[in-house]
Amino acid sequence: MPLITWKDEYSVNNVELDNHHKQLMATLNALYTECLKVDNVDCVRPKLEAFLAYAEYHFTAEEEYMRRIQYFEIDGHIEQHRGFSYKLAEMKRVQYRSDLELTRELITFIGKWLLHHVFEEDRKYALHAATAIKN
Repeated sequence: MPLITWKDEYSVNNVELDNHHKQLMATLNALYTECLKVDNVDCVRPKLEAFLAYAEYHFTAEEEYMRRIQYFEIDGHIEQHRGFSYKLAEMKRVQYRSDLELTRELITFIGKWLLHHVFEEDRKYALHAATAIKN
């Protein structure tokens, strides 16, 4: 059973960015379903690296989109992206080979951040874009 399931209410009304968000959720779900097994000790690092790489790809595309729509809160949004990337890079340095508690902490951090960011922060630029189109 996945940890996070995509819901239409998460949509930012941009197919490309919605697909990115779905991929980030899928990667988190893989980390959750595959890496909380005691016998799978070498699982976390590659999944975390894949998540971080895709997040950076997504952040670049999302930030470009925000520039195109002239989103007025872009600087704060970019700061959130950088803070998240920095925290994940720090967590990547931790050895996750056998401590399930650290793995749970990582999954919880990513899951909470991702849901809050997509549902709260990203929806702000979606609302801005929708308002700009009407005007």
